Amino acid sequence: MTEEATTRFTAPFNGPVEIGLRALSILNEAFPEAYSLQRLVVFDYVVVHSDDLPGGPPGLHPKTPHRSGELLVRRGVLHTGLLLYQSRGLVERRFDQSGVFFVATEHSAAFLDALGSDYALSLRQRARWLVAEYGVLSDSQLQDLVRDNIGKWGTEFEMESVLWEEEMG
Repeated sequence: MTEEATTRFTAPFNGPVEIGLRALSILNEAFPEAYSLQRLVVFDYVVVHSDDLPGGPPGLHPKTPHRSGELLVRRGVLHTGLLLYQSRGLVERRFDQSGVFFVATEHSAAFLDALGSDYALSLRQRARWLVAEYGVLSDSQLQDLVRDNIGKWGTEFEMESVLWEEEMG
């Protein structure tokens, strides 16, 4: 792969269009509730890796080692994705004394209804589960959830590699 090709490569499902679509699905399920960017970063992780939480449905994406690090790199791309969907009238940005929040619009559901792929349908099911289970958490409760679990997300691969090395040794 040339250097030019490498710099243009974006991981599938993690560009602004895809992450923005996941955020739109979450916001649509939460409508008329508005969410902060930080809440959407956490919720995007959870909707993709829903099986990282007890009782969660199978994840949208395969489990990868050290996936909790995804929380650190999503913010900028997610913000870009939200602005993209805002420019299409599917997300609205609201400002108040607490900060900046994002909310679905009256056009969001119709747009999402037009998407019929298995991925889009699975995404909407997980977004529905996520909002029902965790949408009522306060910001501090959500922060506690992440703090209590982040060390577990993706570490099963570390143990597997230790066991594999012992087996091979």
